[in-house]
Amino acid sequence: MIDESIGHPPLGPLKLVEAEDAVARSSKASTSKKQSARDRILTAAEELFATKGLHGTSLREIARTAAINVNLISYYFAEKEDLYDAVVDARAALLNDARAISLDALEHRYSPEPVPVPEIIRSLIHPFFELRGEDPAGWDYWVHLLDRETGTDLFTNAMARNLSVVLRRYLYCLHRSVPNADRVDLLFVLELTTRAMVMGSEWDMQAIVPDHATEMFLDDKAVEERIVRSMSAAALSFNKSTA
Repeated sequence: MIDESIGHPPLGPLKLVEAEDAVARSSKASTSKKQSARDRILTAAEELFATKGLHGTSLREIARTAAINVNLISYYFAEKEDLYDAVVDARAALLNDARAISLDALEHRYSPEPVPVPEIIRSLIHPFFELRGEDPAGWDYWVHLLDRETGTDLFTNAMARNLSVVLRRYLYCLHRSVPNADRVDLLFVLELTTRAMVMGSEWDMQAIVPDHATEMFLDDKAVEERIVRSMSAAALSFNKSTA
């Protein structure tokens, strides 16, 4: 269990929860959106993991930012890695729920015919851009904290939990639309699409081509459209002729 004492006698976990909830009720009663102690921990950890990294962030910093007793973190999360997983999974669940709803609607709309390829690609990425439009800072933090752990077991496990099942369903749908393509090629396109999605959210034309940044400015909608067009073309290019 995590234990980072701040120098005064710690309360038991249940007492800490009761105390924190009491503080939230009394001191934040006037706010329209109240967060539980667990939610405040997640919000604080998300920003700090994004800006400083998992190993560069201490539990004390998280507790200070969340305005909670540091010992309360161990009530919800046995290890700091468990907290990281919870932060990743919270937004991934929102994103994947939106994707499932979108793909369900498309399959119902076009049944019994296959869903057009551009619609499949758009269904995979549009929920991200839509959610990011509602909370730009939060989703940018999410992208950054994932990017910081790329190549680690944490990242690999996060992808296995949150992306593998999603991509399997999209692969099945896409293969119906491009039946003569190898599944491995279509899976490559889908994975590349998800990478283009998060890269597109940080599109910085000024840094890439400073002399032409103004006339080449792309907002999220324009980036989304370009991803749909390019990844659809990539998927269709793998459709082998049966002649």
